[in-house]
Amino acid sequence: MIAGILVAIVPWQPGWLNGIDRSLFVLSSYLVEAPKGASNMGLVEVEDAEITQWQSNLYDAGKLAALLSNILHSSGATVGLLLDAPLRDHTEQVDSLLAKLAAQKPSRAQRQAAEFIERKELLVELLNDPRVVIGVLDSTPEPAHPVTQESNLLSVFPAPVRSWLWPLTNASEHRFTKNDIPQHTAILPHSSEQALLLGDPLSGDAAAGFIAQFIASVEGRGKVRSDNPWNMVWRQDRGLDIDTRLIPLSAAGTLLPYNATTQRMHPLLNTMSLEEGLARGAFPDFVLIGRAGNPALEQLAATLFSVVNQHLAITPWWQAFTSPLLTILITLVLVAVIPRLTVMSGALSLLLIAVALLVSQLVFAVARGIWLPRAEQLVWMLVGFGLIRLWVSYRHSWQQLQTRADSACLFQVAGLLDSGQLKDVKPILDQCDSSNDVLQKYYDLGNAYSAKRQYRYAIEVYQALVVRQPDFRDTEQKIKALEAMVATPEVPVLKPSNVEATLVLSKANIERPVLGRYEIREELGRGAMGIVYLGFDPRIARQVAIKTLNYGQFQPRELENIKSRFFREAEAAGRLTHPSIVSVYDVGEESDLAFIAMDYVEGKALNAFIDPNCLLPVFEVYRIIADVAVALEYAHNSNIVHRDIKPGNIIYNPSPYQVKVTDFGIARLMDDSKTNTGEILGSPLYMSPEQLKGKRVNATADVFSLGVTFYQLLCGQLPFSGDNLASLTYEIIHGKHKGVRTVRKDLPSSASRITNQCLQKEAQDRYESAGELALVLKKAIKRDFAHEARKAGYL
Repeated sequence: MIAGILVAIVPWQPGWLNGIDRSLFVLSSYLVEAPKGASNMGLVEVEDAEITQWQSNLYDAGKLAALLSNILHSSGATVGLLLDAPLRDHTEQVDSLLAKLAAQKPSRAQRQAAEFIERKELLVELLNDPRVVIGVLDSTPEPAHPVTQESNLLSVFPAPVRSWLWPLTNASEHRFTKNDIPQHTAILPHSSEQALLLGDPLSGDAAAGFIAQFIASVEGRGKVRSDNPWNMVWRQDRGLDIDTRLIPLSAAGTLLPYNATTQRMHPLLNTMSLEEGLARGAFPDFVLIGRAGNPALEQLAATLFSVVNQHLAITPWWQAFTSPLLTILITLVLVAVIPRLTVMSGALSLLLIAVALLVSQLVFAVARGIWLPRAEQLVWMLVGFGLIRLWVSYRHSWQQLQTRADSACLFQVAGLLDSGQLKDVKPILDQCDSSNDVLQKYYDLGNAYSAKRQYRYAIEVYQALVVRQPDFRDTEQKIKALEAMVATPEVPVLKPSNVEATLVLSKANIERPVLGRYEIREELGRGAMGIVYLGFDPRIARQVAIKTLNYGQFQPRELENIKSRFFREAEAAGRLTHPSIVSVYDVGEESDLAFIAMDYVEGKALNAFIDPNCLLPVFEVYRIIADVAVALEYAHNSNIVHRDIKPGNIIYNPSPYQVKVTDFGIARLMDDSKTNTGEILGSPLYMSPEQLKGKRVNATADVFSLGVTFYQLLCGQLPFSGDNLASLTYEIIHGKHKGVRTVRKDLPSSASRITNQCLQKEAQDRYESAGELALVLKKAIKRDFAHEARKAGYL
């Protein structure tokens, strides 16, 4: 890309590129009709000896004077005299000699002197005729310089920059005067930027001033005198204005004559010898006199024919802008398109572009007379294609090596993950490329750390994944959730209770303590009714959570009711098989305690995320509550009301994502035979008004409790509070909660609508079911959190 920009903006071009453009211009001339019939251009070919005599002794050039006199007096032709060197003028010496001879007595010498003076005066008069233009071949006099009428604001820039930027100023008009054109105008190759360039760039010969003076003489027809300025103005955006004639020129001052390209385009010239010229009585409108056999004479005649008949092409000023832009566009194609194609497709594509450029170039040249050099673009396409293919080949080889290395790394990583050697995985992945397979292994490693509760390591892995690809799946959501997990304070370890005393064995014991067939590994937590342990089922090699109920902490008269309620949890949960409800595997009773073996769920209870400083992302809260609502709808359809929905009874694991509803310990079967009123069961902070009143409850009581949980997870505070149970009960039954967006202004409007309807005092004003609440939450997720949901794979 950098090389293409340099090619576009650097104005210098090697000569061989100009040679390609010249060849293309010659090719375009074959689409132009060749001149037919005789032209109005005559050539007088003078032998070498006669030319040499003219050059050595101007005043003895009798045949030259006779030829000029015959042409000028017998026709209105404009004559171009082409010599090998400037005419030598010894006027002062010759005049002094002739004056002395004339002062003597009449004699033959005096008569010869008088004739010499007469020839001299005649030749000088003829050479000074406005219709005679003298050009010198193979000489290096100063070329013609125009007089700039306006101050050039670009003079401070280098010449290449001025030639490219000149349209930005109005200092582009140059006017010539007679004194600006040397007496003996040169025809020679040169590159003077300030000189008027008129000539044939195809052969490399630029006639500086000769053709301009010749055309000025044609247009002037005697109107130009020594005391009057030449009416000649060069405008870079148009060309050369000579009286009423406009010669179109390129911005650099050059012209492209079609008739000077090939022999086919040369006009039919009226060629004659010196003797024929002296004997003729009529001449064409334009006559060139020069050395016989000089190819430059015929080439200059063809150029003059093109200028006079307007058979020209020009390179417009805007080519200086469009050519770099076209080069940059071609570079973009080379960089952005060609690497994605096969070699054959890329070559064919560039071939079509090259053909389009050539066709447009020829059409512009033939139809409009506009020549747009395209050699730079064509050569750059060829060179750029070769460079791109080399780069693609190198890149393909490198990618193959990288793929092989990545395959070996992934094979090694898979073995380490299977064996649980997680710490050795990340250094290996850091050396791999960012392919989808490698990114997936990063993701799997983060999940493995999360499953082992090594949250800080998981965050480190996920952050490395985000650096490689920020939007990979739900990585950012996992980082936020795990950071909230890390910010949550650990549950303090309580002193051993009587329950533990019945389970913990002395260090001398070989076997672990058991409940039924389950080995006790460690304590997971404590609740109002007992302790929860991590157990192991040796029969099927599965970890389980074991919830215990110690009979010793209850009064004998309460024990039967407590035992009934405890086993009712097993009965209720055992009837439920749902991915978001903790599964009950077994229930048992020892002499002093009862226990339930249930599914062991990784993660934390949601009460770890109710502090304002460690709240979960809002989308994550929506998703969790929606999944809990779906689980409750399933339980309600099984005639089971949970009655104690709260953050502590919802287990959440961010990676891999999982939500489980637990503790159906006070769930009541909604059969008439087992449903009583007048009882208050559950946590008062999350209870519905009808529950606090001791009325019969249904599914809408769980909707209310879930709404309180939703509110607390969003805001970090409860919608109802009180100093004691009485004031709390009054607030829940009669008080009005603050709007959720009043507490936290960045929440979407859906949060306010959903919580308000969930927390209605009357059961019939809430959502009819938990399923309806789940649908509302899912619609809100699609509307308010579409981006996060797609990343997490939720949508």
